[in-house]
Amino acid sequence: MKDSKTIKEYIKNNELDLEIIINEYSAYIGTIIDNMTKLILTNEDKEEICSDVFFILWKNTKKLDINKKLSSYIAGFTRNVVKDYLKKKKDIYDISDYENVLYSENKIELLDDNIEEIKRIENKLNSMKEIDKKVFIDFYYASKSIKDIAKENKISEFSVKQRLYRIRKKIKR
Repeated sequence: MKDSKTIKEYIKNNELDLEIIINEYSAYIGTIIDNMTKLILTNEDKEEICSDVFFILWKNTKKLDINKKLSSYIAGFTRNVVKDYLKKKKDIYDISDYENVLYSENKIELLDDNIEEIKRIENKLNSMKEIDKKVFIDFYYASKSIKDIAKENKISEFSVKQRLYRIRKKIKR
């Protein structure tokens, strides 16, 4: 996966080249899932989540800003699908009733709102220092722990927490 690729770099014949995207981003999605779930899901669960993410991407292709990085959309979609999946797994024990249902229209509409929110957050992040942007993306999109972020950026855990607090305040404003 090349993190610097924008969505327009994946467009061929006016459509997303899903085959290339799936090849490049499946491992990235798997990493996000593992970071969020601490390896409690089966491989089948992970494959289902991964498929859902690509379906959402395909369904919302026309609504995406083609000049933005694809990885940020995929990370946001993955995070939301994992959260929904874990809620469903806790609440529903007999999943056979839902085998043929991937996403309802209401769910897709909620995801549309998330796309707008992601765009606003990205715009705000682009005006921040590189280290702040990296800390925010690692924590909220890649679901890395504060400890791991601190180690990767060679800063203290307190500094990571402080940066996240300040970034959240800026974004809320």
